[in-house]
Amino acid sequence: MKKWMLVLVALFVSVSAFSQSCLDDVWQCLRSNQTPKAKKFMEACMASNPDNAEVWLMQANVNVHLYQYDLEKKQKDPSAAARYPNALEDAYNAFVKALELDPKVEPKTGMLSAQAGQKLLADPFKDKAEQAEEKGKFDEALKYYGIAAKCYELGGVKVNAAIMYYHTAIVYQKMNDNLNCEKMLEKSIATAPNLTPSSYIELYYLYKDQKDTVKCGNILTKAQKVFGEAPEKMVELYEPLMDYYAMTGDEGKLLEIVDKSIATGEPAMIPNCATYLTNAKAYAKAEQILTEALAKTPNDFNLLKQMGYRYAMEYYDIQDRRQAAMNARQYELATQLFQSPERKNAMEKAHEWCEKAYQVNSDNLENNRILREMKALLQIPIPQELNDKINARLKN
Repeated sequence: MKKWMLVLVALFVSVSAFSQSCLDDVWQCLRSNQTPKAKKFMEACMASNPDNAEVWLMQANVNVHLYQYDLEKKQKDPSAAARYPNALEDAYNAFVKALELDPKVEPKTGMLSAQAGQKLLADPFKDKAEQAEEKGKFDEALKYYGIAAKCYELGGVKVNAAIMYYHTAIVYQKMNDNLNCEKMLEKSIATAPNLTPSSYIELYYLYKDQKDTVKCGNILTKAQKVFGEAPEKMVELYEPLMDYYAMTGDEGKLLEIVDKSIATGEPAMIPNCATYLTNAKAYAKAEQILTEALAKTPNDFNLLKQMGYRYAMEYYDIQDRRQAAMNARQYELATQLFQSPERKNAMEKAHEWCEKAYQVNSDNLENNRILREMKALLQIPIPQELNDKINARLKN
């Protein structure tokens, strides 16, 4: 029995000595920038020590050097093909394997630890993900964003990891995979809650598509708590907040956010605010802010178009109430609504403002369609040019 134990101990010492000698050769090559030679020594080390954490850690370092070797060649000659195209992924996998075998494995002097190595690889994987996304290679982009996120997290850079999860969500969005998009947005928020309102906003519109007003309200409430002390970030939340309050009919809170939006002094805020006010049937306030803005820029297409939209929506609202009265057999009320001066005024004003907008920009489909409808209702001749423009846009 003792004899067998001595044999086993001797064998362990022999293998351990061989692996250290082998790793020393690799280490010396890397220290003297003999990267291809280090690769050959590394292959022998790996063949003899496939379950040794130190060997895997050195393998990872070799692959990092191979990746850098190709980068340096590319810098000298941009047309040069990569000699080791898989070096980056091989380095990442080797770092992971080293940690799996021994979470406390230590590198040789001057070499990268598993954690430091993965942190170093994060940016190159991010770059590969962005390039793949730009080319429409979404599966590849998802793979590299995922690796980059893990690398950043292992390196303790949670903010960057959250950004990777957000980008992953956007890729899933492009693939029409709303379920995974939602999961990645939630993961981005969980990783770095105060990074950006973007993840909260994207989640809000996903929940809105699901017609889940409870989740819509919850995510916006959470965002307001997180960014309440950051005015520059709160501005980004104004639009979804206005959308939510218009959708839920909370006119008081809608007006509050509208006032805050206008106070930013951004001209683009005015038509957006007017849209949500109109959708909430707060027609007077919509008209007020548009009138004030038009006094400064009377030929602004977006303002003119929005004023036309405001009156058109009032007309449609009266029509809906008239139809509801008809359905309830309240024929007298239905007649009153049909003959009301408000209905006629809404049609005429919608036509007037849409016509003004048309004179500034005759290629906007939404404005053109409302304008044509109002002309038909008011029995005003419809120019052939208007019909042609609408038909041309519909074909496209």
